[in-house]
Amino acid sequence: MSTRSRRGQNHRTDYGELVEIARLYFRSGATQTEIADTLGIPQARVSRLLRQAEDEEIVKHVIFPPPLRRLESAMMRRLAGKGVGDVRVVPRGIGLNAGKNEENLGTVTAAYLVDALVDHPGNSVSICMACGNTLLSVITHFTEHLRRQPNVLEQLKQKTIVLYPLSLYWEPTLRFHIDSEYPSTSIYPSALVVYLAMRLMTLGCKVIAHAPQPPLDFYRELDSMSEDERVRQVTKYKEYLEGAKAADIFVLGIGAGQHDQRYRRVLDDLAIDLANEKGMAGEIGYQPFDSAGQFVDFSKLIAVTGDELAQLSGGSAKVIAAAGGEGKAGAIEALLNRDRLPFNVFITDEAIADKFDSQSGAPFGEAW
Repeated sequence: MSTRSRRGQNHRTDYGELVEIARLYFRSGATQTEIADTLGIPQARVSRLLRQAEDEEIVKHVIFPPPLRRLESAMMRRLAGKGVGDVRVVPRGIGLNAGKNEENLGTVTAAYLVDALVDHPGNSVSICMACGNTLLSVITHFTEHLRRQPNVLEQLKQKTIVLYPLSLYWEPTLRFHIDSEYPSTSIYPSALVVYLAMRLMTLGCKVIAHAPQPPLDFYRELDSMSEDERVRQVTKYKEYLEGAKAADIFVLGIGAGQHDQRYRRVLDDLAIDLANEKGMAGEIGYQPFDSAGQFVDFSKLIAVTGDELAQLSGGSAKVIAAAGGEGKAGAIEALLNRDRLPFNVFITDEAIADKFDSQSGAPFGEAW
């Protein structure tokens, strides 16, 4: 009977030897023959121990989607006049990742975010987060990246990381994978702020997380409040906005708007009726925009607005938008009708970039 099983240790193994072989092979790039000669052991033993290192998950492979440089260059040429200074294009999603391509986008956006944080001067850096499952993937890959790069983590520990939500809305009770009237697989801005803060805290980072949240009744009862009470309540919750607007880095997703069942639930909760709006195309941080890329007045929602994001993207802040998958094409198409986009870094995928490439000679409004 074998004494080795997956994740279990073989007590006859010299793990010092195994780890050294793994380092030489996976980090230094030495061949199995070179390792055998260096350590004075048979090549067959090197091969066996490398297999064991993977079976016992002593070696864990990291999958990093390669950049698609030709598509990046094509997109950069198209977007430069709209305020975008950097573009990343990842491979299209396949299989379970085909929809929003969250894994590929999350991996590459996380690496971009790490570089932006480390490169930011000073002892403090602030991040303003939007919402959605793509951003959840960004956070997961971001903290995993830091675990794999202890030198980078040590640099980040020298800074204080300040977190803000882009908008103030979430359900009063979070439910996950539970049937209910609420589509609670939505990932809200303040929930992401708290989640990222906790993960960074476990890594030893210095974190300040701002996550003020008005209850849903605040939005539902706003119209029935007296003018004085409305002003008092809104002023109380908007105080966080000054810090959020001054963030060094913004991380956004782009939603499909009214085509998304979860977003329709948000509109219902906020008693917002957009039935008469023509060509509602998408949303950023729950803020809807129309087919011309113009943000619709959503005065009830306390947030850094889409138009403010467009202004901020023309300054020193990095405003990073991550979105991909064919289902997002209509929303991205609408935003491209704007003179200035509400982001200056765009991380997307092959499914979106191919549309640019196939219509490279057409004006923006005709490129889709």
